[in-house]
Order: sequence, then C-alpha cells, then structure tokens
Amino acid sequence: MKMKPFPTPHFSCSDLYLAAYLIAKGLRLVDVDKADSKRAVFVFSDVVGREDTVASFWSKEARIEPRAFIAAIKEAKERLYSD
Repeated sequence: MKMKPFPTPHFSCSDLYLAAYLIAKGLRLVDVDKADSKRAVFVFSDVVGREDTVASFWSKEARIEPRAFIAAIKEAKERLYSD
C-alpha cells in the first residue's frame, strides 16, 4: 500500500505509549497512517526539542502529570481506531 504524504518536517512512530507521551507533551498529532494492516504509524508535526522529549521517554527520565498521560492515551486510541 502507498503511504500518504506527510507534512514536512514530521516525526513518526508506531509505539502507542510514545505517541501518547508526545501528545501529552503538546506535540501536534497530524495523522495516523493505517496503510500497513499490521502496524499503524502516528505522525506528528516536528518541533524543536522533540529529540530530547523522545530521549527522555526512552531513558525512563520522563516526567508527566498522570491524568494528562491518561487523556493522551485515550486520544491516541480514538485516532487509531477511528475510520
């Protein structure tokens, strides 16, 4: 399947919880690409400092308000499972 064109610059990931973390940190989710039936890709408008935000998530140094994270997980799932 052919992937959609994305805004430039953009950042994409297929990890639901990383996507939710980025949403909770204020990054703008612009699309969820479901072209591959086995894996969805969350596409974000790229911003300055995004690399540090992603690195903090993977290094287990991330700090976020729990309710904001829960709301972001719900938003990511809604976008993932919507048509």
